[in-house]
Amino acid sequence: MPRSNVTTRRYTARARAKVNLALEVIRKRRDGFHEIETILQSIDLCDRLDIEINRTGKVITTCTDPEIPTDERNLCNRAVNAMRIHAGGDLGALIHLEKHIPPSAGLGGGSSDAAAVILAVDRGAALGLSREALEAAAARVGSDVPFMLYGGTMFARGRGEVLTPLTTLRQGVFLIVKPPVDISTAWAYKNLNFQLTRHRYRFNLKAVNAILARFPDVALSFRNAFEDVVCPSYPLVYEVLEELLASKPRFASMSGSGSAVFAIYESEAQASQLAGRFSIRGFFTAVAKPSPRAVDLNPAEVV
Repeated sequence: MPRSNVTTRRYTARARAKVNLALEVIRKRRDGFHEIETILQSIDLCDRLDIEINRTGKVITTCTDPEIPTDERNLCNRAVNAMRIHAGGDLGALIHLEKHIPPSAGLGGGSSDAAAVILAVDRGAALGLSREALEAAAARVGSDVPFMLYGGTMFARGRGEVLTPLTTLRQGVFLIVKPPVDISTAWAYKNLNFQLTRHRYRFNLKAVNAILARFPDVALSFRNAFEDVVCPSYPLVYEVLEELLASKPRFASMSGSGSAVFAIYESEAQASQLAGRFSIRGFFTAVAKPSPRAVDLNPAEVV
């Protein structure tokens, strides 16, 4: 495929977080991954990125959070590498991350950042890749990255990369609370007890769409299987979840494998009041609304 004659393109991006409205782990697969079924929802808590796509063959990433690695462990770097099969080995990038989504929280911040980079490469190198090619590149980077190419409300299965759009969740105010606890996703999967969960619930998408369409008149009735693993081992996560449930939200759950917990309210005032209660205790908090997209990408400058 011919490359663009433009050697450098610059973009700004907003990369939004996600929550898992529901998550079931079905089984461990022969390839080492786990078969899951999950309902994903993007929210307007977002990182901001400055992305320069160039032909230097180098990837240089900087970040406002010194705790986040900027080498090959960063999903943005992996995203550039995954796109070289289409754009050529001399594909390079300068990426600056302004982080607002906390890491190790189950909110998909790194995955959303990576999706923004994939979209920037596709546009900046004038690749015009198909949906299937973009999703394949995203899946090579991480299981949540294909969803982050789009966002909104989706059902995901496989290891999270097989996507089906659902009725869009348009209402509700999300309160996100992350206690000062980091949880390894690998640890969470390793500690699932499949003897107790071999007959996992499988979602009926017609019923799921009906529930989403009637929210918030009808409260959500989903669950996250990782709560069975995380809450007994991390009491602080359990305490936050119980405190949120006591406030009578329309729904509350843990996101991903944690440690972030969220609740959905009809009133922004109620969510903000509770956010203040957790903030003074040193917890990360954010008040957000559902978003129909995960990534906004805009040109900054062409050289």
